[in-house]
Amino acid sequence: MTSYKEALHKVLKVSKVNKKKEFIKNVNNETISENIYAKKDNPSFNNSLLDGFVFKSSNTKKNSHFKLNGELAVGQTKKIKYVKNTCYRVSTGGKIIPPYDCMLPYEQVEVIDGLIEIPKKIKKFNNVRLRGSDFKKGDLLIKKNQKITPAKKLLIKSSGNKNIQVYETPDIILFCSGDEISDQIVFNDKVINSMPEYINSYKEVYNFNFKYLGVVKDNKNSINKMFSKIKNLNNTIILSTGGVSAGHKDYFPKFLRQKKYKILFHRIGMQPGRPSLFATKKNNYYFGLPGNPVSSIVGFHFLVVPLILSMQNLKIKIKSRKISHNYKKNPNLTELRRGQITRSGIKIIPDQESFKLNSLVKANCWLLLDQKSNFIKKGEKVKYIDYEN
Repeated sequence: MTSYKEALHKVLKVSKVNKKKEFIKNVNNETISENIYAKKDNPSFNNSLLDGFVFKSSNTKKNSHFKLNGELAVGQTKKIKYVKNTCYRVSTGGKIIPPYDCMLPYEQVEVIDGLIEIPKKIKKFNNVRLRGSDFKKGDLLIKKNQKITPAKKLLIKSSGNKNIQVYETPDIILFCSGDEISDQIVFNDKVINSMPEYINSYKEVYNFNFKYLGVVKDNKNSINKMFSKIKNLNNTIILSTGGVSAGHKDYFPKFLRQKKYKILFHRIGMQPGRPSLFATKKNNYYFGLPGNPVSSIVGFHFLVVPLILSMQNLKIKIKSRKISHNYKKNPNLTELRRGQITRSGIKIIPDQESFKLNSLVKANCWLLLDQKSNFIKKGEKVKYIDYEN
């Protein structure tokens, strides 16, 4: 049986990273695949911090008077010719035209008989936003391999970058198998299937496109019909839940071989999720996850998410923390447990069975227990991932 570590290695080994150029207005949650440099200065010219009057600092002194030489609103590009002992009116953001080099707001001056009186000498560049004081053309603004955020998007466009290179957003297709499940909320013996909603809720967190194809019945004809819908794919992750155990109606392993998929592993030394399957065909990936909901969820976070991130040149963030209690484990398995981070450390919460869903809400992390021993002592460091990371 393949260990979890070996299984993850096989998944990441076949991962392919694709890049594309995209207009900045169309990117939202992608990862940048190139360094971003400024294509212009910001500000692109010296401009006024406030509404007021612009002066040449070397002409100013206490209680001196200046004749008004024109006015310049923000966005205007007209020239104002310098005349000694003159000033011009400016609005916030308006140009400071050399050799004028400083300004005072309206409330700090007096207008007497049409002349502008200032109370004291003005320092050079007083109340002036200097060209390039935020960033200069050619400055490195954002290093590659960072996810786009609203702030980064604003900075990229404001710095003159019309389009950028990003990693392609992975596509995920999901279908669920089992005569016992229903996508509808029913009050009978059927199991209500919530996996589409669960996985779809993470598409913004990990950046992927998601499509759900529905429920497949436990028969070969239904499986064939489902796979007939899956065509013309490229670098796509296909997920199915159920149908990969050793039951008499678990048709998927045989079916995948018939369809020329290469099965890289089937059954992993991890709990829950032991029957998990992974296969590839050309540039596409297939995960067959167990039918129990928590087993499917574990497979998603610990097998599928690392692939999603790898396709964007990112890695899953595994952290460590001291466990707050003793714990007996199976030394032959990697145990993936619902946990809770507290002030005293991290603890494994009750109700770890694969069919129990209530504990998912009580937990705030997943523990990755890969120790080869059968006993973890209180205070020992253990690995974990956050729910969202």
